[in-house]
Amino acid sequence: MKYKYLVYIPLLTIVSCNKSEQKEKTSNPVIPKESVTLASEKSQGEKEISWKGFLDGKTPVFMHYQIDGNVIVGEITYLNTKNKLPITLVGTIDSDNNYRILEFEKSGNITGVITGKPTESGFKGSWFSPKTRKELTLTLMKKDTALVSKRIETKVEDLFGRYHYQYSEAGYQGDLEIKRLPDSKAVFGITSVTGEPARNLAQIDDDTISLKTTNFTYKLTDADDCEFRVRFYKGFAVVQYTQGVCSGQFGMNATIDGIYLKTK
Repeated sequence: MKYKYLVYIPLLTIVSCNKSEQKEKTSNPVIPKESVTLASEKSQGEKEISWKGFLDGKTPVFMHYQIDGNVIVGEITYLNTKNKLPITLVGTIDSDNNYRILEFEKSGNITGVITGKPTESGFKGSWFSPKTRKELTLTLMKKDTALVSKRIETKVEDLFGRYHYQYSEAGYQGDLEIKRLPDSKAVFGITSVTGEPARNLAQIDDDTISLKTTNFTYKLTDADDCEFRVRFYKGFAVVQYTQGVCSGQFGMNATIDGIYLKTK
């Protein structure tokens, strides 16, 4: 498997349906139509969790998401922008219920990292820019907005392809590729690098696996403590270690752990 680290075209499809836009007063900004309709694909299902508040105390935002296990999928909209276009969010929840949510551009670049620990009524955390290294406070209040979660599950026959992430051109970057083989088998490989100035490497060479479901666990044959799980969803994949962080197997600070968007 060959990789290039500077040019990627990721894709995470967000399906929208028609629904009337709800209007509010200036002090309670409008929830954009695109965000409202993202989650209305299923007639029945789990409700989205919705928040409204401010970034840095002055930029109004609306955020909503669904939770599947420890995976978060949703959108954030900056309500002071002209078109109020929603931005894709994908993240994870750790064992202490801390949230780490990534804000993805359509290019695959991660423009923001949201961290925090929500309570029953509020979400207080921070927003960090990988490009500018600027960190801002994020203060949100829960909203009782009638959004229904859209389906994020995928099928085995639809998961094959290339996946990618990058934290700006100078930051961490990673690729995962999986190809279909006969008899419920597949070949996959992962390559990622650390940020500039050094580009230390973490790599899983192409290997053949049995794949009958949308997830698999892989263990390095020459390392007893290096094991990870790959879970595929509609438009992205999540790679997480199951036994530590595979210390000593990769270059300094390099890791295969992460969220990868499907690009091809």
